[in-house]
Amino acid sequence: MNKWGVIGVALLVVVLTSGVGFADGGNLSSGRGLGIGVETEFPWGGLVSARYWFTPTIGAEGVVFAWGNPSAFTGTFTGRILYRIADTNTVDFYLAGGASALFSSPGETEVVFSGVGGIEFSFPFAPNLAVNLEFGGAISTTKMLTMAFGTGIHFYF
Repeated sequence: MNKWGVIGVALLVVVLTSGVGFADGGNLSSGRGLGIGVETEFPWGGLVSARYWFTPTIGAEGVVFAWGNPSAFTGTFTGRILYRIADTNTVDFYLAGGASALFSSPGETEVVFSGVGGIEFSFPFAPNLAVNLEFGGAISTTKMLTMAFGTGIHFYF
């Protein structure tokens, strides 16, 4: 890793953990419901994301990314179930599993199934905002096995 990569990772760790000492003792993710934001995912894309926590441990997420014009468009849609396995004041750990479908005007049919572990960071200075990182694996209907990872930011109402 080059010098700028190390500096970037160090700054990311400092920013993500800076609010941990300032928490007022309350759980910042308590009572979360609908969250709207941006989610990037590898290997299948991602852009506009909506998350909804039905209970403190069970949630769902939908991510869509589309481009082109009405006569020739393409993109992906991802649907996942979220299961929170650890809930601390500022950091939550969860598992997510689901599928991503590629769509286009000619009708591509590849589907990518994935399973990831995620970490969601909340900030005491912006309690409705959360940043997440995810790592796991994916397999497509074309039998391609690959690593899966993603990151996102959501605003919870």
